[in-house]
Parts: sequence; structure tokens; C-alpha cells
Amino acid sequence: MLPLLTALVSGAFAVAVALQYLRKRRPPQLAWAIGLLLFTVAAFMGFLARSGGATDVEYRLFYLFGAITNVAWLALGTVYIVAPRFGRPALAVVLALSAVAVYAVFAAPVDIAVAVDTGKGYPDGSLPRILAAIGSGVGSLVLIGGALWSAWVFFRRRNQGRRALANAIIAVGVFIVAAGGTVAFTGASGILELTNLLGVSVMFVGFLLA
Repeated sequence: MLPLLTALVSGAFAVAVALQYLRKRRPPQLAWAIGLLLFTVAAFMGFLARSGGATDVEYRLFYLFGAITNVAWLALGTVYIVAPRFGRPALAVVLALSAVAVYAVFAAPVDIAVAVDTGKGYPDGSLPRILAAIGSGVGSLVLIGGALWSAWVFFRRRNQGRRALANAIIAVGVFIVAAGGTVAFTGASGILELTNLLGVSVMFVGFLLA
């Protein structure tokens, strides 16, 4: 049930951010809402795979949205906040990454038996695995670095301690998700579902605190 709980928490998080975007109409909220929606779909695909036997399409969507694109879109929102002058180039990069990822994920062969056992449905060195390392790896660094930078900026201002703490909490949540993804990337099983739920829950708490 962990993937389903993750999908519910992430879905509520995505709705909250989307509502904020509808009020403010700012690019960061839109990018974050998209990233969280992708995370939600990935978690739900994981739930379907665990509950009824994994299918080819479920694993491909899980990998596309969960391992490659969702963190990249979340990182794009952070770029809009901490380095707005690079917003448009970052958007172009994320769109290109997403397009290449769609092709790679659906063109490469998947070993469902291995995917269910270890999570490594795509072989080492394949394009989907390379894109996952780029999307999740670089994206996580941007997210954690941006959250910590924002926490430091707010910490130095008077009466901004709450927002500083909120950003620090968000950084911790991102680190939990990234750590679980790194462990799962090596082929270890049984950890990703737990770290995804804990990580997105911690991030949601930070968002609500902010």
C-alpha cells in the first residue's frame, strides 16, 4: 500500500501547488505542480504493478515519470526562484530531456521479471538509465541546493525564521527521495517505496509551513 499512500500524498501536494499557481500565475508553481503530478502518476503505476502484476506499460510510465522527468520539472521550478535569468534555457533543457525520455523509455526493451525483482528493467548503460541519472541526479542537486540557499537567505532576514525552516525541511525531503532513488538505482529492492512516501511527505510539510 505504500505506493498508493505516496500517490495520495503527492496528489494532494500537486493540487495545493496548482491552486497556488492559479492564484499567483508564476512559473515556479506551474513547474512544481507538473513535477508533483508526474510523481503522483509514477507512484500510482507502482501501486498498480504491486497489486495486479507489473505490465510493460506500467513499468515504462513508472520509469519515465518517476525516474527521469519528475525531478527535472521540480528542479526547473527551483531555477525560476534562485536563478530566474536561466529560467527559459532551463525550460528548454527540461522539455528536450522529457521528449528524449519518452522516446527512450518506449523504444528500449524492458525485462519485466528483472524489473519486478530489482527495479532494473532497463540494462546498465541503456539510454533510459543514463537519462535517469541525469534527470534525477542533477535535478536532486538543484532542488537540494536551491532549498538550502533559500533557507540561508531567509535565515539572514529578520522575522523569516519560519520560511528558513520550511526550506530546510524541503531539502531534507528531497534528500530522502534522492537517497532512496540512488539505492534503488543499484538494484536494491524494498527501499524506494518507503523513501518516496517519507520524502514527499516531508516536502509537503515544508511547503505547508512556508
